[in-house]
Amino acid sequence: MSDFQLMLLVGNPQTELLSSMMADFSADTMLTVLHSERLGANGEHVQPILENAWPDLICLFADDLEAQGEDVLAYCFQLREQVVKYRPVLVVQSSSPEEKRIQYLIQGADDIFDPHLSIEEFKVRLLVHLRRNLDFSANEITKLPGLQFTNKVVQRRLNQHKPLAMLSIELDHFDVYSEIYGDLAARQVLKTFAALLVQLMLMPDFISHTDENHFVVVTTPDKAEKISSLLCRQFENAAPNFYSEKDRKQGYMVSVVSDNISRRVPLLSLSIGIASTDTQPFDTFLTLFTAAQQMKTLARMKPGCSWQSDRLRLAGSKPQREKQKPGILVLETDAALAYLLKTTLEMEGYDVEVVSNIDDARLALQEKAAHQVLNLVILDALINDQESGLLLAGEIHQQHPDISIICTSSLHNRQRVLQSGVDLYLPKPFELSSLFSWIHRLLQRMS
Repeated sequence: MSDFQLMLLVGNPQTELLSSMMADFSADTMLTVLHSERLGANGEHVQPILENAWPDLICLFADDLEAQGEDVLAYCFQLREQVVKYRPVLVVQSSSPEEKRIQYLIQGADDIFDPHLSIEEFKVRLLVHLRRNLDFSANEITKLPGLQFTNKVVQRRLNQHKPLAMLSIELDHFDVYSEIYGDLAARQVLKTFAALLVQLMLMPDFISHTDENHFVVVTTPDKAEKISSLLCRQFENAAPNFYSEKDRKQGYMVSVVSDNISRRVPLLSLSIGIASTDTQPFDTFLTLFTAAQQMKTLARMKPGCSWQSDRLRLAGSKPQREKQKPGILVLETDAALAYLLKTTLEMEGYDVEVVSNIDDARLALQEKAAHQVLNLVILDALINDQESGLLLAGEIHQQHPDISIICTSSLHNRQRVLQSGVDLYLPKPFELSSLFSWIHRLLQRMS
């Protein structure tokens, strides 16, 4: 029985209608039907079902609940106060005057049905309301359910103590791709990825598109890591089709921040975080979603498509080392500028070493990289009028791809500088505030 969409019937509809609905809808693997005979003066008989099941549609058979309909009317108003959780609300009542029907709608009902409709028409009308409810929350581009519907599906599974795993999936560098290739190409990437997700998923897996470049998959714990590995492989195979031949060959995109500043940005990749009820108990959608997001942050630290599961943390914990300051190596021949960079960067909380020539830079790089205390290098492409700084940038990129590089260059050849492997091209002269802002961004990307 699926909980993709869930319908709650309250009251005692005719036996033929109820049995037909329970049989036909329950046979549909996308829909679950629950039934409660009684409502109660304040909905006390129904409220526990709502809090556990979070239904997508509530159908109140007013004739069978009480004669005057006052309890149903009051409950419609009560449900209106919980509009995010339980909608739509449909009322079925025979021979009700227009004034009464209008009162139901004003108090919170979404539609009024006549119980004398044929069984088939009645079922179709309910399905139409369910479809509209789903369409309303769906993403405009991919047509996948949105965050609100994801919240309901996950919460009801947690309430029922079903084992589940959540995959939080992000398309990294999508904002830069959209900036360079335009909205039409970006939309096509989203559609292609959504189609890839749909192709890989099986019932009772659930897929949603919760933000511009963020997707969620809800599956079982035993399948989560297999799905993540397969997604990474499939996306890496499909990704080359998204770029121009130039970007495909050079292996990165160039983001032009301003007329002078340009940034080297990796190609699109996936970061996937997995959180599972097999690892720890989760009571709410928010706690599970947050745990998956945290795992996704760890996955983003690795280059290319990658995934990280909270299950891996069970392998044993290493002693926590005291958190070190981010390490920065500055290669600058101008003594005044070198002193200014060292003092101001140290005031910003970084561990800074400044050198003035290539040999000292290589020695410092070798020592700091060996102890994993170097996070970023700032250098000029021209050292004593030679492009040795540019050559050093290429060496760092090849040997230490985890170290970010900023080129504060007076060599005004953006393409040449970026091709050497640097992450950011910042021509001289530059504002210190601009440099500090980019240092913070690059180091935050690594953390």
